[in-house]
Amino acid sequence: MSLEQPLADYEVASGALRGSRLTLYANRLVRHGGDAMETVPLAQLASVRVAFERDARKLNWAVVLLALAFVLAAASGPLQAWLAASTAKFGEHARRESFDAVLLTVFTVLGEVASILPGLAAALAAAAVALLAFFWLGRTTLTLAFAATERACAVRGRDRRLVEFAELVCDRLAARKD
Repeated sequence: MSLEQPLADYEVASGALRGSRLTLYANRLVRHGGDAMETVPLAQLASVRVAFERDARKLNWAVVLLALAFVLAAASGPLQAWLAASTAKFGEHARRESFDAVLLTVFTVLGEVASILPGLAAALAAAAVALLAFFWLGRTTLTLAFAATERACAVRGRDRRLVEFAELVCDRLAARKD
């Protein structure tokens, strides 16, 4: 058995294939990961695509969460003040069995719920900032297309090493086609 030297290799640092290693040989591409190994003859490879992408859905969700956080934060103060004033009106002469006592209880509970709104708004804003960060980071995706299927390897951020690896695979694929 001859030991063939790899032309290039790439270790996947993030994403679904994290911990896998892609290795390019003269006539094949090998992926080692966990308990699996996959070998793809370059003759079976139809095309190679590498792209940096940002998921617009994350941006959309971040905008929605930020808008909701601002609405909750803006409504919290006036709602708490109104409920406190209403509670004070009914609290003066409310008897245990009266309708005023029921309203006092309802307003007190609503006041407690309104006091939670600023914290909820802060949590939503933090989630929106996280989504904006993931949107900004984007991902680099290497896609290998075969006759009937595709394999994709996506990593977080703009990964120059994955782009260079894809270029080497493309060069090797073009050399085989000539």
